[in-house]
Amino acid sequence: MIASLNFFFHTVGVGLIFAVVTAGWLLNRKLETEQNIAQKLYLAGILRTIGLFSPVASLLLLITGIGNIHFRYLGSTLSWYSEGWLVAKIMSLAVMLVNGTVLGPMLSRNRSALLREMAEHKAPENAESMLNTLGRQILQFNLVQWILLLAILLLSTSGTGKHPALF
Repeated sequence: MIASLNFFFHTVGVGLIFAVVTAGWLLNRKLETEQNIAQKLYLAGILRTIGLFSPVASLLLLITGIGNIHFRYLGSTLSWYSEGWLVAKIMSLAVMLVNGTVLGPMLSRNRSALLREMAEHKAPENAESMLNTLGRQILQFNLVQWILLLAILLLSTSGTGKHPALF
């Protein structure tokens, strides 16, 4: 029963992470195409609010992931670090979390500050090129997050626990 609840909440955490990454990507694309600076600032605020869900989802994934590992190997002579797919999944999640914790907020803060300066007409003369550069960096950040998330999903669905011939 406890293992089933743990797995359920792990699935909820996965859904939250997918929602945050998807919403971030979609809103970033909308922000890039928007012409009005006030609307861009508004969208940047929404992106910040959505970004605040990622630590909650990450914490939920970490706690329930540890629980899943515990329940998977309970009473078994195997150890979790002997399965390549699980180690690769944990490493991918760690890279995704560090990337999302360090780079995401930094890029977002820089873009928001530049947008505020542009709205107050205090921005440097090359503000548009700086905004485009930040937009490309955020696009690359979102692409890396998506690749890591899809790698985690692939590892989860095709690990040795499901298909013994893999890894």
